[in-house]
Parts: sequence; structure tokens; C-alpha cells
Amino acid sequence: MPRTRLWIREETRMLGFIFSGAFTVLLEKRRSPFLVSYALVVNIISACISVIGLLLLSIELIKYSKSSKNPFWPQKTGKLLSEYLFILTILELSVTSIVIHWAFQAKYTGR
Repeated sequence: MPRTRLWIREETRMLGFIFSGAFTVLLEKRRSPFLVSYALVVNIISACISVIGLLLLSIELIKYSKSSKNPFWPQKTGKLLSEYLFILTILELSVTSIVIHWAFQAKYTGR
């Protein structure tokens, strides 16, 4: 039993070492403009994909509401999952928009 705990401690230390090294690299001044540009591009791509997902989910929910009169429980469950996915996609788009705004401020105004 103590041997297992020792193994977990060693793994935890290694994980902490990896994260501290990653944060050291991320916080270097020389690489900061590159990382801001990268974050900006990735978040713009994410926002575009979120908008496409919202359009597809909207079409699915509209089509489902017009076609099903007495749905069985699998259809109801699928609709409920689609609604949750719609809400979470809106949340993703909101967070991505905020991060894009912050990245633009950091890159172009120096805040």
C-alpha cells in the first residue's frame, strides 16, 4: 500500500514540473506576442465553427418540432440533448467572443 502512494506522489511531482515548465515558457516576454496572435486565430476559428453549429442545431430543432407529433422517448431524449448542445454552443460562442476581445486589446492597444 505505501508503495502505491509513493508512485502517486512521484507522478504528481512530475506533473507539477511539466506544468511549471509550460507556464514558464508561456510567460516569457519574447514569445508573448506570438501566443496572443495564436490565441486570436484559434478563437476566431472556434467562433466560426460555433456559428455553423448553432445554424445546424437551429435547423435540426425547427425541423424536429414541425415533423414530430407524438414522439417516442428516444426522440424526446435526442431533442433534449440537442437543446443542451444548443445552449452549450451559445456559451462557447460567448466565451470565445470575450477571449477574442481580450486578445485584440492585448495585441493592438497593449493593455
